[in-house]
Amino acid sequence: EVKQTMVLIYRACSYSMCGVSCPLAVAMPFLLAVGASTASAAHEHALQGRLQPKRGASYAGPFAFSTPFLPARLRPGPAERTVSEKKKLRTTFLATTTQGRAISGMRSMSMTAVDNGSSGEAVLKGPPMGRRDDEIVYDEGGDEKFQRYQGEVFCNRALNMRRVMAVGFDMDYTLAQYNPQSFELLAHRGAMDKLVNFMGYPEEIKDLPDYDPNFFQRGLMIDKQRGNIIKMDRHSYVKIAYHGTTPMNKEQRTEIYGSFTQKDFSAGIFAPIDTLFSLPDAFMYSQLVTFVDANKDTFTQLRSKSYTQIYADVRRSVDLCHRDGVIKDMVGLNPGKYIQSEAGIVDMLKRYRASGRKVFLVTNSLWDYTNVVMNHIILGFSDEKDRNLDWLKLFDIVIVGACKPQFFENDKLPLFRVHAEDGLNRLSNMDNALFDPPQDTLAVGKVFQGGNWQHLHYLLGVQGEQIVYAGDHMFSDVIRGKRSLGWRTVLVIPELEQEVDVALREHVRRKRIQELRELRDELDEWIDRLSLLLVSCERDSNCALTDREIAIETEREKALEELISVKTAFAEELRLYHESFHPVWGQMLKVGYQNSRFAQQVQSYACLYTSKVSNLGLVSPEMNFRTQLDVMPHDQLEETPIRRILRARARHLYKALEADTGEDYGRSQ
Repeated sequence: EVKQTMVLIYRACSYSMCGVSCPLAVAMPFLLAVGASTASAAHEHALQGRLQPKRGASYAGPFAFSTPFLPARLRPGPAERTVSEKKKLRTTFLATTTQGRAISGMRSMSMTAVDNGSSGEAVLKGPPMGRRDDEIVYDEGGDEKFQRYQGEVFCNRALNMRRVMAVGFDMDYTLAQYNPQSFELLAHRGAMDKLVNFMGYPEEIKDLPDYDPNFFQRGLMIDKQRGNIIKMDRHSYVKIAYHGTTPMNKEQRTEIYGSFTQKDFSAGIFAPIDTLFSLPDAFMYSQLVTFVDANKDTFTQLRSKSYTQIYADVRRSVDLCHRDGVIKDMVGLNPGKYIQSEAGIVDMLKRYRASGRKVFLVTNSLWDYTNVVMNHIILGFSDEKDRNLDWLKLFDIVIVGACKPQFFENDKLPLFRVHAEDGLNRLSNMDNALFDPPQDTLAVGKVFQGGNWQHLHYLLGVQGEQIVYAGDHMFSDVIRGKRSLGWRTVLVIPELEQEVDVALREHVRRKRIQELRELRDELDEWIDRLSLLLVSCERDSNCALTDREIAIETEREKALEELISVKTAFAEELRLYHESFHPVWGQMLKVGYQNSRFAQQVQSYACLYTSKVSNLGLVSPEMNFRTQLDVMPHDQLEETPIRRILRARARHLYKALEADTGEDYGRSQ
């Protein structure tokens, strides 16, 4: 096709398509970048143009054109266009810009351009978001289906479960999902009390807004040194930032983080929000930063509180709440209030056991709390008098107080046996755990505290890629296990269900964003081609296009105006799209059009990821998880802007030549 196109371009020179007698070396780049010209009958078909609609006038295509220098995307379709005196133009364009010009080459889409009455510019308004009734698929019972998340397990790295000998789980936010409105509120209120009672903060901080679990999201970073919370893409570009509770504009973000590299963000002054347990920390920190900034002169004890110290105080206060029973004692009294019920966990565990695989639990929680939670989610027992150890039958080994991520890194950590059966939760040393036969050790009991990965591998009789471990903490559960030990990993992302559901609901807007993005890219390419022509003529006094420079420059200026309009529309649509996920931070796994830093980590370290661990039970224990095709920009060569432009121009050129010569080249469709 390329060869035939070049032949036709060469023939086009004989038809004086450039309007001058030009050599092939001049004609070819001009024809590829600009299109045909004005001199011959082929010009009527090869070139497309631009129409400015006037008030009260009705037009039907094809149209006359104001200039021959026009990108292939900027051509109207054959439908009738009408502009009424009511300052409203409504038509089925392939798209429209804020200056009322038709834009084509995009998939069909209904748009409305409404004159704002002041500047003379129009504002893009698209079709209503969401799905039309005729787009919704219903099952036999009349319930909507296939338009929301169905519990899929997504695969980043192929995982054949037939090669897996042991499957392990974290407990908190993995086997046990907590109610954020109640559970995280315990941590927030308890920590605020400790900040006042033990860390020198004034009583007035208790009047700050109560905890809002929806204010922050996972994947953010806390800049402990500057008091900022930031969100960045996979290239470490900071797209959104707040100082305390105050948003930062682009200039402020660029001034601070513009020269930062990925290595800089790995320094100790940054703390990732990579687990749901960290959300109360981020909320308290942002509130305290704003409070301290505003009240240092009022409360003298705050003058010594740097942003780094504020963060340290918040972390210490939350840790104290976990240790002294402020949180876990309340959960023990009424587990059902704080822990969500999740059907399918017991069946999943039984299925793995029945398949012959070892099943283990490794959690940082201590035994007394672990027993409370597991009784509730496995046996359904919330009252203390009903609790027992029957849930242990679903596991080969249970390790509590594991101190992850040190469990994966420090092979010197000692292992202790927990004597759970006597009710006293006594601990005894296991100095010979790596020497005694595993069957003898496990015959005495299967509950342990502390230890390290060597103890687990030895007792299970497996290692490395024979183990799959599911957890919710990006660093402690996934990155460390994969990097240090070669474990296969499953990341539990409870927010994934909402992310997928919103994306499906907003498919119309997402499609429009893609179309506007393609149009923007093609306009950029077109402007660059026009600029190249102008530069080439400036350097060559004998340039064949010298007498067309004014026309080329005029077209370039119009294209620049068009580009500004498209960029404005694109930015607005993208903003609205992201706000449909979260009003402040947007889509968790995206930053603008790029993957977020959190998404990059998910891709790199989580072999599988899903919204809840019980989704693993929706497939067989022998499942072979396969990845989708990795796509790089060069894999989508035909979708690049220049390829689309040249392809469109080639079609028009074929049509022009066929009309002029009567030959059928078979390429005009």
